[in-house]
Amino acid sequence: MGRIIEEIYVWRLPVRFYHWINALCIVALFVTGMYIAAPVLSPAPGEAVWSKGMGWWRYVHFSAAFLFIANFLFRLYWALFGHDKYARFAGFRPWSPTWWGKPFREQLESYLFLRSDEPNYVAHNPVAALANFVFIFCGSTFMIFSGLAMYGENNPGGFSNVWFGWLIPLFGGSYTLHFVHHLFAWTFPFYVIMHLYAVFRHDVVDRSSVTSSMITGYKHKVEEAPE
Repeated sequence: MGRIIEEIYVWRLPVRFYHWINALCIVALFVTGMYIAAPVLSPAPGEAVWSKGMGWWRYVHFSAAFLFIANFLFRLYWALFGHDKYARFAGFRPWSPTWWGKPFREQLESYLFLRSDEPNYVAHNPVAALANFVFIFCGSTFMIFSGLAMYGENNPGGFSNVWFGWLIPLFGGSYTLHFVHHLFAWTFPFYVIMHLYAVFRHDVVDRSSVTSSMITGYKHKVEEAPE
């Protein structure tokens, strides 16, 4: 049995830019956020250099956060109004019982090694679409809202405090919101591990060039050729 390989232009340049900017922002936010929460390299208490050093960590965290927000808003606009059929939300309907049918079950079984064949999708498969919605869309939305609420504490009456400060009393106080924000941050490394597993699995099993597609934009549609 031979292979028929067709190159399909799936991820346009704006989507690829979003993907890599988002990845870099998540890494920067996670590393700086973990350090701010537990500064393992802090010198002796009372040293003036410490306050300046922590200021730089906070500056990088805030800068990455605002870039992350701008990038997220761009991707949301592109998904809703962009002329890109592979990057839009049009086909994502988890509220419909049919969406959880055979295609979703087959892809999930494939990821769990419960079936030998690998369903082939041009863009995101149903399991990947759900994971992206939960972790990237919902997770990012919460991190943005909670982050802006905490940022607004530095400027009472400012934009962030007025529009997002309601989250602080909703969660019972600033400490609790900080804790939940920190806790949610750990979902992103978990998502990244799942994402990399799925990407490399597709490259190995169905040879669809998922990894390189976020650089070139092209994926391979591979089918068994008749003898």
